[in-house]
Parts: sequence; structure tokens; C-alpha cells
Amino acid sequence: MRLFNYSSDKSRNIYVSSIHMNAAPVQKGFTLIEIIIALMVISVALGAVIATTSNSIKHGAHIKDKTIALWVAQNAIADISIRKDWLSTGMKTQDVTMSGRQWFIKNNVTQTPDKNMRKMDVSIYTDQSAENKVLSLIAYIVKPKSFQKQ
Repeated sequence: MRLFNYSSDKSRNIYVSSIHMNAAPVQKGFTLIEIIIALMVISVALGAVIATTSNSIKHGAHIKDKTIALWVAQNAIADISIRKDWLSTGMKTQDVTMSGRQWFIKNNVTQTPDKNMRKMDVSIYTDQSAENKVLSLIAYIVKPKSFQKQ
């Protein structure tokens, strides 16, 4: 918009505005294409954040299961050590509850080259069918002195 002075008398100023009809309109806001592109960029970024969060939650649950399974296996080994029994070879199964969940234990006891020592392979499962193995821990149990020949 331009203002023109049409007064011949310098004491009186009369201004008239002139609007250019062929001037390009001033653009305000965003175009539809710009909005769509911005939404696409935001959706890709949010998708990556959601995927990362989902993986973190899944891995956190897996680590929790592994930790509890380790405690179950260590408790099974400690229980054998405390009883002071000499283990017979073979497979034994049992189930225990820890942290509000049922765990299934398979103890495979085998003879070692040393007649005063046995190998105990403790496997922890989340199901009774032993398809979902969470952890396996090996321990060597020494024959208690009360069972050893003098």
C-alpha cells in the first residue's frame, strides 16, 4: 500500500492510499504439503521411540527372569550342600515358587573321574514340559566326609 500526497497546499496534506491489484497476496500459515511432510517426519520419529521403548521393556523382563532363575538354581545347589547327602547319579525334577512364579528345576547328576566328586547340572525352566529353558548352572559337589572311606 502506498500513500500519495495530492494536496497543492503544503499546509494541508491529503493522503490517498493506492492498492496494487496485481501484487501477490502475502502468504500466512503453512501449505498442506508442508503439514503432511511434517506429520510424516514426526510419525517416523515417534515410531522409532516406541520401538526402542518396547525393546527396552522386553529386555528388562528377560533380564529379570534370568536373575530369578539364577537365584532358583543357586538355592537348589545350596540346598544340596546343606543336606550333606551324597548325591546319586541321574535326573531329578522339582518345582519351586519364587517371586510369585513357579519354576521347574531339572538336576542331572553325573559321576566325575574323581570318585569323591559329582557334577550337578541344574537347568531352570518356566514350564513343566521343559521347553523354555531360562538358565543352566553347573556345580561340583564334594562327597561329605561322613560318606568317605577312611
